[in-house]
Amino acid sequence: MNAFDVMVIGAGSAGRYGARTAAEQGAKVGLVETGPFGGLCILKGCMPTKAYLRSAELVGFMQRGSEMGIDTDGKIRINFEHIKKRKDRLIAEMADYAKTDIDGEKNITLLTGAARFLSPQTLQVGETIYECGKYLIATGSKEIIPPFPGLAETGFITSNDALEMEKLPASLIVLGGGAEALEFGQFFHRMDVQTTIIQRSAHVLSWEDTDVGETLGAIFKKDGIDLYTETTIKHLELKNGQKRVYFEHKGQNTVVEADEILVVTGRAGNIEQLGLDAAGVETGPSGIHVNAYLQTSNENIYAAGDVTGLNLVVNVATYQGKIAGNNLIKGPVEKADYRVIPIAVFTDPQFAKVGLSEKEARAQGIAVRVGKYPFDDLGKAVVTNQTEGFIKILADATSGEILGTQIVGAEASNLIHQAAIAMHYRATLQDYAKIAHIHPTLAEIMLYLVEDMLEMN
Repeated sequence: MNAFDVMVIGAGSAGRYGARTAAEQGAKVGLVETGPFGGLCILKGCMPTKAYLRSAELVGFMQRGSEMGIDTDGKIRINFEHIKKRKDRLIAEMADYAKTDIDGEKNITLLTGAARFLSPQTLQVGETIYECGKYLIATGSKEIIPPFPGLAETGFITSNDALEMEKLPASLIVLGGGAEALEFGQFFHRMDVQTTIIQRSAHVLSWEDTDVGETLGAIFKKDGIDLYTETTIKHLELKNGQKRVYFEHKGQNTVVEADEILVVTGRAGNIEQLGLDAAGVETGPSGIHVNAYLQTSNENIYAAGDVTGLNLVVNVATYQGKIAGNNLIKGPVEKADYRVIPIAVFTDPQFAKVGLSEKEARAQGIAVRVGKYPFDDLGKAVVTNQTEGFIKILADATSGEILGTQIVGAEASNLIHQAAIAMHYRATLQDYAKIAHIHPTLAEIMLYLVEDMLEMN
């Protein structure tokens, strides 16, 4: 048998960071990857979608150009072949860089093949058996395909398929209302694809506050996307070459049809074929159960990243990977703390959040002060024609400590870091109000809201 101090299954963001953290402390690490190398973020998630969305964002700027005195005469020529080739080139370069980085780690050995536990201490990779006392599972996530009647027979694509399309369809139905649905839906719409989004809940991003979902939904409708919320899908069928979705919308039977259907209704931990029962690792519908130290039900096996189903974003995956890698070597000494984890949805305009939402504060019984400030009252937003959206801040009702921030608006994914830093240091509204801001900037929107909240106190 082949022996390692630690074996890491999965070479995505969580796996690479976990392996590197353990290796830096002198552990001999086996890093298992089925291939291709890179993980979801690089190959099928963050980076390829953001490459696509940058093109969509530029289309949006050009469409609004006449308002700024830049006229395109309505003739925006989209070269999708070039857009895809650019994406493919960038992703290949990023994957190569990530692999080179791992190859340079003297204590990490990259192993290629499918992994399966034979016992809590034994792992089979391909045809080879390895013995190890400590493991980190970081196999990422996979799409959840809902059991809609007729879906399989009608045919559909997933987000993975959408990134590999060589030719755009004339029309598309997107099933789902989460981050992937919104990002892909807006991308295809701006690529001149007639796009319909069908969402089950009352508003998109259903887990977020109502004003967030309703604001983004209104922006999408204004942009020309057909958006249906509060729906119940009945069945699907292929008829006369078109894919049809039959659903109930606010009590009315409705049908829409398109050339293609994109299913993006959520993801769950990628745990099939791992033999977790043999390893004594408990799982649930979302993935592997872990405690605050990222230990599974087997104290010698840890899990990190999307496979835990806790928060499927890459900054959480890398954070968990480092903690798990450290705990694998030192024992369970460090707990994961999710109090300050910024997230973003890269639509145009963007949505970003850190800390508590109003919905979450109510559910936890936390008394908060809530303030809200619109972008259309911000000087820099007005002169740059980026007036859609708002910022909202939650602060402790007594101390004024900033407990959460949501932003729907331009550059939200960058602006949210102001709130994240403030929350990291447990700043109060009074603390934040002392920070000078450049004028005019979009960043001033947080200062203006803080000042308003202090005046209202």
